Amino acid sequence: MDVSGIKKLIDRRLNDLSINKKLLLVYIVCMFIPLILTDGVVLGVLNRNERREADYEMENVANSVRYIVGSSFDEAITVINKLYLNEEVYAFLDKDFESDYDFFTDRVEIKNNILKPLDGGRESSIIGINLCSDNDTIINGGNFYNMDRISDLDWMDLSEAKSKIVVNFYYDVDVNQGTLNRKKVSLMRVLDHYRWYDRNMLVYVELDHSVLQRKMKALAYTDPVYLCEGDKVLLSNTTQTSVQMDYDDLDEDIKIGLDVPWNIYGKDLRIVVARKQAGIAKVIKDNALVLLILIAFNLIAPVLVIRLINRSFAVRLYDLSKAFDEADIDNIRGIDTESAGDDEIGLLMRGYNRMVERLNSLIRTNYTVRLERQEIELARQNAELSALHSQINPHFLFNILESIRMRSVLKGEQETAGMIEKMATLVRQNISWSTDNSTILEELDFIRAYLELQQYRFGERLRFNIEAEDGCADYSIPRLTLTTFVENACVHGMEGKTSLCWVYVRVYRKAGDDGDLLIMEIEDTGRGMSDEDVEYLNDRMNNCTIDDIKDGSHVGMLNACLRLKLYTEDEAGFEIESEKEVGTYITISVPIRRLKSDA
Repeated sequence: MDVSGIKKLIDRRLNDLSINKKLLLVYIVCMFIPLILTDGVVLGVLNRNERREADYEMENVANSVRYIVGSSFDEAITVINKLYLNEEVYAFLDKDFESDYDFFTDRVEIKNNILKPLDGGRESSIIGINLCSDNDTIINGGNFYNMDRISDLDWMDLSEAKSKIVVNFYYDVDVNQGTLNRKKVSLMRVLDHYRWYDRNMLVYVELDHSVLQRKMKALAYTDPVYLCEGDKVLLSNTTQTSVQMDYDDLDEDIKIGLDVPWNIYGKDLRIVVARKQAGIAKVIKDNALVLLILIAFNLIAPVLVIRLINRSFAVRLYDLSKAFDEADIDNIRGIDTESAGDDEIGLLMRGYNRMVERLNSLIRTNYTVRLERQEIELARQNAELSALHSQINPHFLFNILESIRMRSVLKGEQETAGMIEKMATLVRQNISWSTDNSTILEELDFIRAYLELQQYRFGERLRFNIEAEDGCADYSIPRLTLTTFVENACVHGMEGKTSLCWVYVRVYRKAGDDGDLLIMEIEDTGRGMSDEDVEYLNDRMNNCTIDDIKDGSHVGMLNACLRLKLYTEDEAGFEIESEKEVGTYITISVPIRRLKSDA
């Protein structure tokens, strides 16, 4: 079946539909389906952006946990390393004291001269610096202990501590006083730097678990964050049990958003961050009833309006049809036009009555003349209908946009009115190509409207500046070529970037080796490109062909480059510079002699 046959089939099917069904078809195809698709795409994009922001925030939280715990560990490691390299400590732990008095005298000196300067004060997470030895003459207490004092601890492993610093989160059970059981954090190392001491000696530093817990709770993150060893929760920003109670296991019902392995000083830990409910999904969930009411209203209200409009059409058309059916050759009755209205059908009904009056007058005069004049009147009515039909503006879209804009102005929604006005400018520019060329001034006005419209999308993250040197505004270039580069800078440059981004457009003249050049610069402070991408694009932009455009990669920019090259007889030049996370700079140079001017 050819195109004309398909058109006839569609016309026949539409002609068989009632006006009510036609209006419903227009509503579904032109409003309902596009609305669903557009809202679906927008919600999908917003939801994806929310998830990206949530992932970024979870990464920051994990890094904060590393910093909080790591800084406390680093403080303890600094203390351990200083004691590890201090031979006075070794000599004290190895000495055979002749009496308790000798021990206490030397202990005071070691404590005041060596241990006390290592105390970090109130801001420190360290609550104990302990030196141990298998020296039987050492009296337990006051930071100094005989090795048998800690021999019953589960984490004690001298063979492991000889080669590295051992980190342990453990629950210390005091069998004599159960109320003193506590969660503890310790770092231990065997003192074996000076090999000529034969005794087993070690230093272990104890950190305040409650201080680490308070630092975790101070994180600016509302959802749970856990530092775990396997499934054992060591620290968390959630409400925890007392430090005197044993560690809990990770709840299996937690929705894990990020699980980062972390090895610190040989201890394999996990940083687990619970995923927030996506912002868009949460809004939809929290306002489900309101959204359902709005959706129902959006579906039902148009249908009711369509039924009212259909009734407005159908009743009056029925009166017209009935009048035609009941008419005979000797008497044609008129129609009651009291409620006919002022629209096209009302005009048609009144026109019908005028026709009836004239026809009845002609019937009474002469039958033959009546028939002739009836044909003339019918022809005139058909002409009027054709005239009415021809008045339909093929650019009805602009009328609709203007109506919406004026309604927004009347309601004080100036921002919405501005958006619609800019959108109408962009659409009119795209569909009104009476010529393939436009002046620099027209191109820059179009770019300004486009960027102002983009600001409604990106908000304060997008700024722009457009400058044109005097005397450059009247030169003609292929339409939308410069706009294509600006669009690429705006969309791709800002994609995935949350900080402020500037777009600069500059047009000026510059002296060249073979005459003056028109220079067009497009610069953005977006995310930039790699050196490989810059080299690749420079080559393609300066050597593009029709075949390059067909492969579907960078079609917009290459299309603009090819049109400029054809317009200037292959004398347009392109140069692109870019740096990752800094921005992109594009220079277009065209000989002035190849350009037309409207001045």
